[in-house]
Amino acid sequence: MIKQQKYIILDFGLVLGKPKTGEWFITPNFFRILGTEKIDLKKLKFLFNKFNALISVKMTTREEEYEAFKEFYYNVINELNIVGNPKDQAEKLAQDFVYNEDKYVMYDDVYEFLSEASKEHKLILLSDNWPCVYNILKRWNIYDFFTKLYISSEYCELKKEGKFFDRPINEFGIKENEAIFVDDNPDLLDVAVKKKLSPILMDRSNNYRQFNKYRRITKLNEVIV
Repeated sequence: MIKQQKYIILDFGLVLGKPKTGEWFITPNFFRILGTEKIDLKKLKFLFNKFNALISVKMTTREEEYEAFKEFYYNVINELNIVGNPKDQAEKLAQDFVYNEDKYVMYDDVYEFLSEASKEHKLILLSDNWPCVYNILKRWNIYDFFTKLYISSEYCELKKEGKFFDRPINEFGIKENEAIFVDDNPDLLDVAVKKKLSPILMDRSNNYRQFNKYRRITKLNEVIV
């Protein structure tokens, strides 16, 4: 039973919050900064993936994050061939991504769930993310509910690689079936199972109605049964 498990390990994206624009790297002021909305979104997503390595480096501060995203957006803009000053636009986009704390929206059920769950469980955040997420969590007043936060950029590791899971497991001495892991990506749940964690698929948009490999939920309050 979930109530008997000591730890709840949570992902961030599409579990606790989502991007206000619907796309993680399209900031709230993205199109205003570029001066146009006539951008091929398919090409844009391709470029985000193409230059992802530039933001997959180790960074522990928002200053380091800003520099990485400035280079990331500069390369994206150069291939979009739009009118403007790419250097200036990249700086503004990086600023909007790193320092705009309104870029994400917290789901309505998050605060109440974390408040209640933290009374009986140790809550851990395990997220493929960047330093800016700390300020987001503080702005949402949920930072203190977590016993520990593991942000991938600080370790230059990703959940899909597996060893990122070992950090909370080893630090807290988590044994088999002592922790559940909630994520929106079924592939990452497969990795979690290999680490002896109990998987739960968060499916807020009901994209996995036919999924039956692991328990599926659409709201956080369904975690504890």
